[in-house]
Amino acid sequence: MNIIITAPSLNPKYNVSGISSVVNFIIDKNQKHNYLHFQIGKIDKEKGGVGRIIGIIKSYFKWILLLNKTKDKLVHFNFPLDNKAIIRDCPLIILTKLLNVKMIIHIHGGSYIQSNDIPKWAAFLIKHALSDNNPKIVLGDNEKENLIQKFKCRNVFVLPNSLNLDDANLYQRVFDQTNNKLKILFLGRISVDKGIAFIFDAFKILKEKHQIDFEFYMAGKGQEEEEYLPKFRNLLGEKFIFEGVVFGDKKNKLLRETNTFLLPSFFEGLPISLLEAMSYAQVAIVTNVGSIPDVIESGENGIFIETKSAQAIVDSILKLNNNLTLLKKLGEKAKQTVFTDYNPDNYIKKLNSIYQYE
Repeated sequence: MNIIITAPSLNPKYNVSGISSVVNFIIDKNQKHNYLHFQIGKIDKEKGGVGRIIGIIKSYFKWILLLNKTKDKLVHFNFPLDNKAIIRDCPLIILTKLLNVKMIIHIHGGSYIQSNDIPKWAAFLIKHALSDNNPKIVLGDNEKENLIQKFKCRNVFVLPNSLNLDDANLYQRVFDQTNNKLKILFLGRISVDKGIAFIFDAFKILKEKHQIDFEFYMAGKGQEEEEYLPKFRNLLGEKFIFEGVVFGDKKNKLLRETNTFLLPSFFEGLPISLLEAMSYAQVAIVTNVGSIPDVIESGENGIFIETKSAQAIVDSILKLNNNLTLLKKLGEKAKQTVFTDYNPDNYIKKLNSIYQYE
């Protein structure tokens, strides 16, 4: 079967995108179908304005042409519930429905799946886009409950993200006194909603009041990059290592070298970067948002922190600092969680069963 799948650019050089990571994984692992990637969303350095609006309008015509010329097809539409995606993507979803093309809608978090403060126009478009019997995929039970309650959705399936575990399976983290300095990793989009300002404030407190020895590795790109890279360099000096966009062997190497994953997001779906870090026995310090609670049990395989709190980040880092026993316990349990519950073969099997849903 031909599956038209939507996502931003699949080249990690041009986009830091969790959705792109998921789609790359699906295309690589699901050899049963022929995937046709339809790019939506701008690349990271692309500017907005009139040119961007014209590009979006052109994409609607390209979408109709692709739907009309592709035989034996199904649409796999990846859709975060946030302002930009709703404005850009709802017309494509509605066009697909009008053309009577079979479709699944894959929800990837977004602020509106959690918030009760949804503008009327956004609620109207979401309900119209999701008001049919086409299957909807969400990343966790909490998202499924929210989708049904808020938007009266039918045929909602829970399918947590998965990932390629080949390299992580070969790696065994060693926890000993020669390897217990905290090497903290931020991996993802460098933006306000990922809590980047609170990370900086937390590190400032740690340096000024606690003088603990740690290193901070940042990998990714985003709109706050120009403001915060100099700030972290001035604050941490050589203890701050900026890796830029990483993928493939470079990303695997970084996941092996660091031991603590930090992501104080305001909202999320189920971050691939979190699962990646856990698969390498890293200890995750994360906020209790989106579908993250379906993965993390605080104190067992990671640590939850309060949203928008620099002090919560500080307290968690102090808890882990020089505590080899806790690092080992949480890290090993994190790896076990991913390998037990997020197996790629099971993911593809369930996805294909959803494709067959009538």
